[in-house]
Amino acid sequence: MPNRLYVNLPSGSRPWLSLRRSTNPLSATGGPVPQILLPLEARIMLAGVDGQVLRLAFDASLGTTDRSVLIGRGEFGPLSYLGTDEYPFSAAVTCPHESLALLLDPPPGNVSLVLRFAGLLRLRHHSQDSSIDWRGIEEPDTWHIIPVGDNIHQLEMSFARSDWYEQVVEPMKLGGYLIAPLRLPDPSRVPSWSAALSHLSEARRALTSGNPPAVFGRCRAVIDALPGDKTKIFDMMPEGKKRNEIDDLTKAIGKYIHSGRHVVPGASAVQPGEFPVDQRDAVFACNMTALLLSHIAGLVLEI
Repeated sequence: MPNRLYVNLPSGSRPWLSLRRSTNPLSATGGPVPQILLPLEARIMLAGVDGQVLRLAFDASLGTTDRSVLIGRGEFGPLSYLGTDEYPFSAAVTCPHESLALLLDPPPGNVSLVLRFAGLLRLRHHSQDSSIDWRGIEEPDTWHIIPVGDNIHQLEMSFARSDWYEQVVEPMKLGGYLIAPLRLPDPSRVPSWSAALSHLSEARRALTSGNPPAVFGRCRAVIDALPGDKTKIFDMMPEGKKRNEIDDLTKAIGKYIHSGRHVVPGASAVQPGEFPVDQRDAVFACNMTALLLSHIAGLVLEI
């Protein structure tokens, strides 16, 4: 894919606007809303034409066009009165915390991003030259709204791996996060795991809403909802020390979660529990349950 995006009008073949990576460096911020600031530049392709980016939203994926994974979304605009000179600006990509592991460990080689755009532009021209193909913006001195969309409006950007670590990974302070890929089954393909995955989702919801007892209740429900008899979760594994130890660990985690003050799903009263729980305990319980569920899935489903 070219490293410059040309935007054509639906009714014509002439490119009117170009977008590409600028020579400015990458930057990033961490915290509750991690963002990557991508250096871009825009320009109008023909003299005598005024251009504005009203709004362009985009998906940002890590990888190349044939193999990429979504890491975040962003948008920019308005950019007013663009001309034929390159106009540099930054576009912020907001990254969910689930994508941070991908940012920390991208595929080998240069780091490639693919941006897929949709939005609106405004164009007008001041020419009476009929030899130019003005289809789509025929009337001079009049603003024309131009939609941008579909899969042809894509831009690929490539960054040196060293720049990626210095300008993205380090400013985001990714070492301060617990980052681990979760290999959880697709409930549409493994329906027997739907209940456990649903409880995990509700545990995360309770975590973000600051309800530690509900987190503990949902995490316990995750383990209880695993398919099959609770004494036979690992029966598909070969007999031996590994199977015995992961079975004991799962029981111990379940006992710890159940012992904390918790809310049983579907009930309103908080169970007394053997110890009170706070938000720090809830973060630990939720992350531990997610990791355990991912590991169990890998052991018994081989995903």
